[in-house]
Amino acid sequence: MIPAIHINSTAPFAIKSKGVAYRMEDFELLSTALSALMWRKKNGPIKLYTDKTGYDYYDSLGLLDLWDGGIDASVVTNIPDTINQEIFWAGAKLFALRNETTPIAVIDTDLIVWANLAPELADKRFAVLHREELYEFCYIHGDFLKKRGDYQFDPEWDWSAWPCNMAFAYFSDPGFKKYYTDCAIDFMTGNGEYPMEMISQMVFAEQRMASMCAIKMNVPIHHLLNNPFQWDNSSFSHIWGGKDVARRDLRQRRLLCTAILRKIKEHFPNYYNKLIDIRP
Repeated sequence: MIPAIHINSTAPFAIKSKGVAYRMEDFELLSTALSALMWRKKNGPIKLYTDKTGYDYYDSLGLLDLWDGGIDASVVTNIPDTINQEIFWAGAKLFALRNETTPIAVIDTDLIVWANLAPELADKRFAVLHREELYEFCYIHGDFLKKRGDYQFDPEWDWSAWPCNMAFAYFSDPGFKKYYTDCAIDFMTGNGEYPMEMISQMVFAEQRMASMCAIKMNVPIHHLLNNPFQWDNSSFSHIWGGKDVARRDLRQRRLLCTAILRKIKEHFPNYYNKLIDIRP
C-alpha cells in the first residue's frame, strides 16, 4: 500500500473573493471525491490537509469520510503570513509534504489514478506524473524570478533540467523530501513581490525546483507518463486543462460533471447518492 495526501488551502480563494463564503466548483468537488475514492480502491489510504474553513466546508457536505487516512486541519491553517498564498497558490502542498513521513504520494484533487502503482514505484526514490519542457511563458529565467533581498539560488542547481509535473509525486527518500521542501519553502518565505503573471513563481517553487533538487542530490527522477497527451495512457486522468473550459461553457461543465458521476456510480455506487446533487 502507498499512503497519499490531498491538499486544499482555502486562503487563495479568500484573498481573491474578499469576504465571500468559501465554495468549490461542482466539478472540483466531484473530481476530488473520485480521486480520493479511486486511490483508496487501487493503492492505499489517503489523507486530507486543509484549513479550518476547508474542514467546515467538507463537513457541511458530509464528505469528511472521503479521506480514510484522516484529516489534518492544523498544518495548513498555521502556514505563516510570510507566505503569500495568492502568489504561491499551491504553497500549502509543500507544507503538507514536509509534515509527512516517507513513502508518500502527493495527488492533486483533479487527478484520478486508475491503476495500482505499487509495482512501478517499488524501487523508486522520486516519481512524478511527467516531465515538462522549459516553456518560456511559465518557466522564466532565474534572473527574472522575484525573490526576497537576502535570497540566493543554490549555485549547484542545474537550470537546464526539465521541470516535473507534480500533479502526482511520490517520495520514498526522506533526505530528498526534506531538502526539496526546505528549499521550496525558503524561496516562498518573505517573497511577496507580485510577478507580471501569476504562474512563474509557483511553478518554479513546486515543479522546476523539484528537478533541480533531485539532480543535486543524485536522486533519479522517474516519470509515469512520457508526455501529458500520451495516447496509450489508461492509468491517469488529469482534468486540469478541462476546468477552464468548464468554467466558461455550461454545456461542457454539465458533460464533465456527468462523466465523473458516471464513474463514481460505476465504481462506488454506495457513494453515488451522496454526490448526485452536486451537478450544475
